Amino acid sequence: TVCNLFANPLAIFVQGALGVAVFSLLIVKWRCERPRRQFYVWIFDALKQCIAAAVQHACNVAIAAIARSEGGEGDEECGWYIISFTIDAVLGTFLSLIMLKYVVEVTARKFNYRPLIESGDYGQPDNINVKWWGIQLGSWILINVLARGVCGTIIFFLHNPLHPFVAWMTRKFAGHSMLYLLLSMIGTPTLLNIIQLMIQDTVLMKRSRPQELHEMEEQCEVSLFPQDRHSINISEAGEISPSLLPKE
Repeated sequence: TVCNLFANPLAIFVQGALGVAVFSLLIVKWRCERPRRQFYVWIFDALKQCIAAAVQHACNVAIAAIARSEGGEGDEECGWYIISFTIDAVLGTFLSLIMLKYVVEVTARKFNYRPLIESGDYGQPDNINVKWWGIQLGSWILINVLARGVCGTIIFFLHNPLHPFVAWMTRKFAGHSMLYLLLSMIGTPTLLNIIQLMIQDTVLMKRSRPQELHEMEEQCEVSLFPQDRHSINISEAGEISPSLLPKE
């Protein structure tokens, strides 16, 4: 039985569970933050992360499928996904953050293009400009696609040297395609995924300035369910502004 990433419902379920785990990890990180981002700011950061993570995953799956198409004994997607994800988590993440901080944000500051001057700045604390968030999301997705393109190119040129390792893994898991799938999607990526998400979330969030920290310290701690304390209004201009509700 060949280990394919979309061969059966279990493979798709495992990838869906991976997405849930990514979002849960972001929740845990947010709950442990000091000072903690306000919920409506964090949710925009988390959405940006999750959408980009889905794009990253799609790129890695595509790279694995292309590498598999080269054929040979190690032609199973799971082995190539392990290779693709490992290179992506290390090199892809590094390239993405470099492009964000030293290409996009530097260029934005030079031309005073406010939506991209600082990642995570959506116009808060006074309001959240959804258009700014959309521009940052599009920029971050483009950066990730470019970085994964570099990773895919490296795998393409190193296909022959990497092929024996993938073939060895394929032989070791012969007859155990589901175990191979779980190893490639959950076992191997777990630690790298945690590190990758923690680094990316820290970089993508807005850096609080001293006056903002002072304001946050004076505010009540935001609960996990913000409707207890905040309402969110969407204006016709596409901006979201929080208003404090009276305590019962």
